Amino acid sequence: MNRIIFLFFLLPFKLFAAHPDMNEIRDLFSRASTDESANTELFNITKSYSLTTFPVYHAYNAAAEMTLANHVYWPASKLEYFNAGKERLEKVIKAFPENVEIRYIRYCVQQGAPFFLGYSSDLQDDKNFVLKNINRTDWSDSYKKSVKEFLN
Repeated sequence: MNRIIFLFFLLPFKLFAAHPDMNEIRDLFSRASTDESANTELFNITKSYSLTTFPVYHAYNAAAEMTLANHVYWPASKLEYFNAGKERLEKVIKAFPENVEIRYIRYCVQQGAPFFLGYSSDLQDDKNFVLKNINRTDWSDSYKKSVKEFLN
């Protein structure tokens, strides 16, 4: 009986546990394509978030899955990671097309994707959208500045 009471009181804390720090997520994302440990950490700390629970974290997880392709050697594995993440990222964007951060994530991934994968058709649209709507975000001024510099 004591265990049930304990679990009853512990459950709300589990449900309202703190999300990973967005600055940490953004930092890991900025290093993920070249740093395998950052990519793995980003993938792991965002994997429990679904499209419905927290779509921005889900988008970062999809992008992390795509960039796992940079850290494996077998071409079939590279394509598998990339395509699985791409499918998930496009679902997030379809569900939340007005989310500036999600569109920025796609821009970054498309910017770094090899040309032969054919994943670059939204670059200009995403760039224009982010630049037009960046002031609607709650991003810090320094992050807005770095995003603008990256986009230009």
